[in-house]
Order: sequence, then C-alpha cells, then structure tokens
Amino acid sequence: MRRPYRELGKPFAMRTLELLQGLQLIADAIQRVREGENRYLIVLSGQLRSLVAERSKREVPLLLYVAENFGKDLTIHCMPGVDDPTFPKSLRKDLILHVAGFPVTLERQFAAQRDMPLSKLLDEDLIIFRGANYSPRKIIEWYANKAGGSHYSSSIPEDFAALMSLNLMNMQPLANLLVQIGEATLAAGRQLLRSVAEFEVYALVVLPQQEPGSVQDVNYLFDFQYEGSDMRISLWLNSTLMPSFFASGLQGAWARVDCDRMVDWSEPRLLHATLLIEDDLSTTMELAVDGVRVGRGSVKAPLFVLSDPLDYDSYHNKAADGQPQKFSFAVGEVLMIGRELGPEERANMLLYISGKRSKPDLQVIHYSPGAFARAERGTKHLTISGLATQKLARDLLRFQATKGAENA
Repeated sequence: MRRPYRELGKPFAMRTLELLQGLQLIADAIQRVREGENRYLIVLSGQLRSLVAERSKREVPLLLYVAENFGKDLTIHCMPGVDDPTFPKSLRKDLILHVAGFPVTLERQFAAQRDMPLSKLLDEDLIIFRGANYSPRKIIEWYANKAGGSHYSSSIPEDFAALMSLNLMNMQPLANLLVQIGEATLAAGRQLLRSVAEFEVYALVVLPQQEPGSVQDVNYLFDFQYEGSDMRISLWLNSTLMPSFFASGLQGAWARVDCDRMVDWSEPRLLHATLLIEDDLSTTMELAVDGVRVGRGSVKAPLFVLSDPLDYDSYHNKAADGQPQKFSFAVGEVLMIGRELGPEERANMLLYISGKRSKPDLQVIHYSPGAFARAERGTKHLTISGLATQKLARDLLRFQATKGAENA
C-alpha cells in the first residue's frame, strides 16, 4: 500500500532562508539587467512575484510574510502616481505613455514623495499606456505569467507586447520600471534584514593569571546558541589569549574574525564585536580591542543571525555545547545591541565603558576554573554553576602581577 501524498507547512526558518535567497537573486538580476542582459528580467519578475506580488488566496508574499512575523513595517517613499492632480489635464487626451511614482526610496529624498507600505505601492497606478492605467503588480504578473518568470504562455496581452518592444532613446520603459520596483523591494528587504540581524557586542573583560594547563586552543568567554538552529555568536580567546569573534547564520554559513596582534591583559580590556549587512547583502564582521580595530572580515552572503540576546541560550565561561572549562576570567559588563550604532552613539558607548574600565574600584564577576553562568532563552537572569564571586578588578590583576613576578 502506497503512502498517500502529503504537503507539510514550511517552518518559518525555511521561509526565512527562501527570502534570503530571493533577495540575492533580485540583487543579481538587477545588476545583470543594468549591464544589458535583459533576459534576467525573467528571473527578476519571478522573484518579485514570490516576494511581494503573490495573490494566491492561500499564500502571503514571502517578504511581507517574514516582515509581519518579525513585527516589522515595510514603509517606502514614492512620488505621485499617474493620477497626480497637478499633471496638465489638456495633455492627458494625447498621452501615449506616462511612467510616474519614481524614485522609490526608503528615506524621503524629495518633498513631494509620499510614504506608504510597500504592499500598497504595488497597486498604485504608475503607468498610463494608450489610455489604460497599469500598476507595478500588473507588470510583474505579466512578466511572470506571460514572459517566463513563472511559466511561458501561448498568448500575451497586446499592450504588454507593445510595451516590451518599446525603446525610447535606448531605454525600455517597462524594463526600467521592473528594475526600479526590484530595487525598492531589495531596499525594503535589506532594511528588514538589518533590523533583525545586525548587532554590536561590548564586553569589559579582566583576565587573571591562568593556572598551568588551563588554557586551551579555544577558551570561551561568551557563547550564544539558538536552540535547534545553526545560529550562534561566540567570543573566545585562543591559546595565546588573542580574541576571536565567531558567527554562524541560520543557513549554516559562518565566519570568524581573529585578532591580528597580541593583547596586554595587565589591565581590563574592552572587546567590541560588530556584524553588519552591507548594501550588496554581504556581511561584514569586525573585532576591536579598546576602540582599536584588530580584525575585519566579510562573506558574500547575508549571515542571518538574530540580534536579540533573548532569542539565545547564553553562556559565560563555557561553550553552549561543551563541558565546563578550566579557564578563568572576569566580566565587568557585557552588552548586546540589536542594531548598528551611529558614530555619536558608538563614541558615547566607548566613552562610557572606557570610563568604567579606568576606575580603580571596578567591580567584576570572576569565574573560577570550572565555573560558568547560563541565561536561558527568553530571560536575562544568569544562573551560576561553580564558584563565581564579585571582586575588584585591581585585586585580580594584582594577583596576576604577583604570579608574573614569581615566575620571573
């Protein structure tokens, strides 16, 4: 007896991965069309239909679906459409082609631009051709359903055929409109990714003298693990006590930035790690010590790593999937901020933590060898296992100096 065919609902994580792939395809297609390879309009239209223009009763366009689940608005700014009341009425009767509404931007660039949800823009009339109005959604559907974006049709609307063949001063209005809608969709999708995946970590760390044999190749300071997923954020020290910043995305891709110099641990140090999504959807990661950049790397794909620490099981002085380590360190402050800070904000943050770092009475939580702390997903409360005590940083560093003198 054959098992009956079944369809399963896709998990949200899978749909998020599909969105990442769709945005990358849109970016690639726009670049190819800009370079004159108009066959990529087929790819562009198919992805735009899936991400923003799907009208099936059982389906929500993918970008809108993911944004809604993250509680994010996709607001854009556009110029008036073809129904602009300021357009001269005397010219309307002789008008053959009028394309309006552009540019479409995330931030207002012109006083006449209106703000609206991206989904509403798709149903705005932005083209008049031979007396008929057309919306971006209609153009996307034409390309997807009639020109190969989703399938090839044996028939084609007359106006669509005429618009496809129209060429004004080496510019095809229909192709240009599709590219601009693609750029607006890409900008909105990129903004969504940045709002949930970009972050900065600030950690004020004190390192006492280590017991013989306690320093391993990887010594975890902080480890954030999303249960049941590849998403993970880690800060660790290697065998020579140089820091590394590691991030693994939802799609399994990962990147690591290593410090490029030795670190003097005779005083408290500020470790600063950032993950940013660039305009081309690549990911940049940076690592700094006391405000000086000591490592930088990038990957071509967007690393989807949720930026809210409450989404993770969080550990101090232990790997999320490892045993207690013999390593020992102290922490005076650890902050994770779910966005990129502006220059003034970052400067204020560096001044704030640097001020704490220089205080002679700086208090820290010292994790003895084998001790660690854990905050379960959804809470900031740390549960401590082993011996962790509050101490003055200078006392730990004095112990380090004493040990160093004895060894000398």
